[in-house]
Amino acid sequence: MSQLSPLRWKELKDIAHFDRVLQGSRSKPALIFKHRPTSPESINIKNRLESDWTISAEKLDLYLVDVIKDKEVSHEVTEAAGVDHEFPQVLLFADGVTMYDESHEMINVKKIKIALKIINRTFRWMESRA
Repeated sequence: MSQLSPLRWKELKDIAHFDRVLQGSRSKPALIFKHRPTSPESINIKNRLESDWTISAEKLDLYLVDVIKDKEVSHEVTEAAGVDHEFPQVLLFADGVTMYDESHEMINVKKIKIALKIINRTFRWMESRA
């Protein structure tokens, strides 16, 4: 069993960085959390994710986008994902595409873990079929 490390968000501040995150998701899934630091709901969801987090950093890269300060990046993430802009919102990318998204009170670690499990099984199946 791998050692769990504390939840560490990497800030996503520009579109070029987001493009690199999408490319990187081809080898390791990336979760982007769109957050508004002045919103009590967003703060509560972020705190809940951090306190409930049980996913190894080896399995998933984590990014945080401030929807006010980095509005352009936030909208680019939403557009690339093909979903409506909301906050708080999580978007899980793998193989360069959106595999899962959730917003508001529906965001939780258990659902993210299920989405990761489905992604991993799907990619193993695809590799075995190649």
